[in-house]
Amino acid sequence: LEIIVVIALMGMLATVLSVGASRLLAERMESPEEIFWSAVGEARKYALMEQCEVRLSFDTEAQAFVASTDLGTQSFPINVPERIEITFLGMRKGESSILVGGRLIETSPLDRVRFFDDGTCTPFRAQILVGTQSPLVLEVDPWTCAEVLHNGRQS
Repeated sequence: LEIIVVIALMGMLATVLSVGASRLLAERMESPEEIFWSAVGEARKYALMEQCEVRLSFDTEAQAFVASTDLGTQSFPINVPERIEITFLGMRKGESSILVGGRLIETSPLDRVRFFDDGTCTPFRAQILVGTQSPLVLEVDPWTCAEVLHNGRQS
């Protein structure tokens, strides 16, 4: 009888823990970086599927990425408590740049980046600033529109 009671208690405890853990994971907010990559992926996918140019920008008032075409727009809101600033930086020769921590960072801001019907995009970096944290700079490969990896690690 004691063994049955212990097994029943262990089962109830496991159920409570698994339900609580799944709720914690489900309520986790996406980070600005995750939303950025989601917006980039959707913009590229739409450009490829519809064979049209997609323009991606960041609306500071709405705190959302906005993908637009001649047919309409789609918004990717960022829901975090702090204010977010996102700047797209150009990566073309002859544009201004600075050396930060041994890495060359371009400082030419772009209003928007473009995704083309062949799956490529404007060469750019995205600088994400959340509250008072140090900025996160994400480098985008213009051929694949994916994150550029350095030395086997993410940038």
